[in-house]
Amino acid sequence: MQFASLGSGSKGNATLVRVGDTLVMVDCGFSVRETVRRMARLCVEPNQLDAILVTHEHSDHSSGVAALSRKFRIPVYLTHGTFSTGRCDDSFAPCLFDCEDDFSIGSLSIKAVAVPHDAVEPCQYRLSSQGYTLGILTDLGSITPHVIDNFRDCDGLLLEFNHDLAM
Repeated sequence: MQFASLGSGSKGNATLVRVGDTLVMVDCGFSVRETVRRMARLCVEPNQLDAILVTHEHSDHSSGVAALSRKFRIPVYLTHGTFSTGRCDDSFAPCLFDCEDDFSIGSLSIKAVAVPHDAVEPCQYRLSSQGYTLGILTDLGSITPHVIDNFRDCDGLLLEFNHDLAM
């Protein structure tokens, strides 16, 4: 399992995860042009993506999702709540699910985990394949026992957070 952050912060977030022939992007908060440029630095083309997984509707995580999805015909996976915000409703082939659902994309098994955050139905992801698990936690509102239980046994954990309630 390989993963790489294309960027993290209030100006945009995106992470690539690859297992064998399966390649997914978690979030896309950059323009299509910027996303393609960042992917090229890793010798990855958008048409290699099997899916885009969205954590929540905030623009730094979702502003590029629909355009990238439409341009390269990439399915988008997101919660019903995130979809209801309209942020990604122009996506190609949206695949809707509820927090805590499990699903597969290629050789990746994915668990959506409900997390506290100021969004409609935010989730984070546990991605598993070949006996390894990667947890991705971005914009986590707070650490709860539920979050700890779902991410405690990951082999790798990617953390991104810049949310400050006082700000």
